[in-house]
Amino acid sequence: MLLLTGCTVSPPPAPQSTDTTESTPPPMKAAQIIMAIDSIGPGFNSHLLSDQSPVNAAISSLVLPSSFRPTPDSRTPTGSRWEMDPSLLESAEVTSEDPFTVTYTIRPEAQWTDNAPIGADDYWYLWRQMVSQPGAVDPAGYDLITGVQSVEGGKTAVVTFSQPYPAWRELFNDILPAHIVKDVPGGFAAGLAQALPVTGGRFRVDTIDPQRDEILLARNDRYWGEPATPDLILFRRAGTSAALADSIRNGDTQVAQVHGGSAVFAQLSAIPDVRTARIVTPRVMQMTLRAQQPTLADVQVRKAVLGLLDVDLLAAVGAGDDNAVTLAQAQVRSPSDPGYVPTSPPAMARAEAMSLLADAGYQIEPMETSTAPTPASPPENNRGRLTKDGQPLTLVLGVAANDPTAVAVANTAADQLRNVGIAASVSALDPVTLYGDALVNNRVDAVVGWHPAGGDLATSLASRYGCPALEATAVETTAPSPSPSPSPSPSPTGPTSTPRTTSTPPTASP
Repeated sequence: MLLLTGCTVSPPPAPQSTDTTESTPPPMKAAQIIMAIDSIGPGFNSHLLSDQSPVNAAISSLVLPSSFRPTPDSRTPTGSRWEMDPSLLESAEVTSEDPFTVTYTIRPEAQWTDNAPIGADDYWYLWRQMVSQPGAVDPAGYDLITGVQSVEGGKTAVVTFSQPYPAWRELFNDILPAHIVKDVPGGFAAGLAQALPVTGGRFRVDTIDPQRDEILLARNDRYWGEPATPDLILFRRAGTSAALADSIRNGDTQVAQVHGGSAVFAQLSAIPDVRTARIVTPRVMQMTLRAQQPTLADVQVRKAVLGLLDVDLLAAVGAGDDNAVTLAQAQVRSPSDPGYVPTSPPAMARAEAMSLLADAGYQIEPMETSTAPTPASPPENNRGRLTKDGQPLTLVLGVAANDPTAVAVANTAADQLRNVGIAASVSALDPVTLYGDALVNNRVDAVVGWHPAGGDLATSLASRYGCPALEATAVETTAPSPSPSPSPSPSPTGPTSTPRTTSTPPTASP
């Protein structure tokens, strides 16, 4: 047998672990740009007059696809040239002169944030809305379109026109997701009043907080092109000038685009490492008379009504504390356009305006009684009222209720007209109602509101003063023939041609 013997000794110290504990690093802080603004604006459909605002223009350019985008060019009549956006289109070119035809080839990978493809249907939808919805921005170019064909699986849009249109590059920008907008409550006219649920640009809309005047944009991870550099862009109300200055000093705000006078400009300019500049917003506020209304059918009456307005006072009311507002004094060009020259005639004297009304049959009728106005009715002057065949000269000025600047201007204009005996009142309406039912059913005689500036001059002129006859056409889903000729089809529900014969005085351009 074997006998094994041994001895024991004290055990060695327990081995010490030399492993290092791995900890998860904190997530990287999102790169965010904070931009101070006056307010988020009334809505988010850049194709509607009711939604015109600097913030809406900025957001639309960031979250919506466009066929072409403007690039500054002082050599052009409008100060910019339009270049194709290669992130959306592979090509866009005139492919026929008879009929005038433009073919847009959309990138196969272009898609909305809900994965739906961006296609010819979106082009067709925008065209149909621009020519059928009241209150659209400068629709004259779309009025010339006779059809939109969808080919190549919906990734090519073939657009035919009734005549050559040199400014075709300014069409089909800020394209909307047709499959979403057509089904949301309110549709094109009201569906984007408080939200942009689906987008197709480098950013998407994350949240909108109307109470706090904040909009948060987040980088669109589904975007097929070069991704955006910042992760987030926050638009928020600037507050008082002192609060804005403190926010910039502390680095809480990186960019600001606000209205303000010389004091605010000087205050912000004094902050170290801050660059300030004044820019002219390409929009003007106008009072537009509806010439198709029986009261305003006579051009001399329209001329007299506009002549009775103190435009300098209206501009001052619209400017508020911003002393850099410029009076727009040309028929089509605005102060922000290259080559702008004031062309308006001298202001009409009150006596001359009253003489025009007298020639049209209106006389001053003394007031029989003097009663206190009710809260629902504006006060009348005690010197009499203008009447014709016993009927008073009555004007209702329509204005968007959510635009305090326009409301203030409209009320002041009504005051001026009442002072000479015109029964003028202000109807502050929801923007959708103002540019929809109120126009269609003739509930207002004039509209006070914003108009964009800086586009094609001929298109602006035709949009404001023309009244085209529209023939609706259907979208084709088959390959176009060498000379496409779409057949007529019933127009969509709603007015097919909104009269645009108007008269507008010069007003403020902030």
